[in-house]
Amino acid sequence: MDVTVLYVIVAISLALNVILGIKVMILQKELEEVKKATRLTKEEVDKLNERLRKLKIGG
Repeated sequence: MDVTVLYVIVAISLALNVILGIKVMILQKELEEVKKATRLTKEEVDKLNERLRKLKIGG
């Protein structure tokens, strides 16, 4: 096998690894944003618990 072919394969592999690394970082940031958006405050949890209690009492 020619050495040039090996260099091309290594270069392609490195480029793909860099691209995948960037994608992983982007997805981690998006996941953190989703976590923040779905996190409930204590007040929201208290309101939901109160509604559940009322439903249980009424039902």
